[in-house]
Amino acid sequence: MIVVAVVVIVLLWTRAAVRRLRVLKMRHRDSLRLLTNELDDRYDQVPALVAASAGAGMDRSRLSSVVGARSLAIAMRDQRLSLGERAAAENTLSAALHELIGVLDGVNHWPFIRVARELRTREQRIAGAARVHNDLGRTINTAATTFPTSVFARIAAVGPVPLFEVAAPLAPVAVAPPASAPAASADAPTGGSDTVAA
Repeated sequence: MIVVAVVVIVLLWTRAAVRRLRVLKMRHRDSLRLLTNELDDRYDQVPALVAASAGAGMDRSRLSSVVGARSLAIAMRDQRLSLGERAAAENTLSAALHELIGVLDGVNHWPFIRVARELRTREQRIAGAARVHNDLGRTINTAATTFPTSVFARIAAVGPVPLFEVAAPLAPVAVAPPASAPAASADAPTGGSDTVAA
């Protein structure tokens, strides 16, 4: 009787652990989808920022850094490179945007201020989405590589997952926006959101 009880307890424990890991995997996948959607929305906001900068007297070298970093990030996404490589490109775009919109003191052009504030909010949402994604990823990776949860991870078909992080940003490619039609200089529309394969 005791043996049967032990077997039942082990089976229930295994079932609960496997289910938890599968839920974690699903939440991790959803968090990546949210993160990539936020990144794609940022791509779509950059052309509006470039267009609004025409009347704000912004430094053209900083604008070219933003345009180049956006083009690089989109290229990384379209080539479906690793999460680490994508994170490097996205961090480069974040750094270029921070240089341009980090301080709005002295800027009196409302269209630029409005778009800049929207992008600041977007940056905060991206940071939050990346933090959630990486926290879930670290939890999965610990479970997949630590005994006894690694046994349950194999049963649940859950293995280590890549994180969206990088040590240092890439150097942006400078692309000077033309004097006319500044909105078009920030690259073509992204055509929807693509999910990075985890």
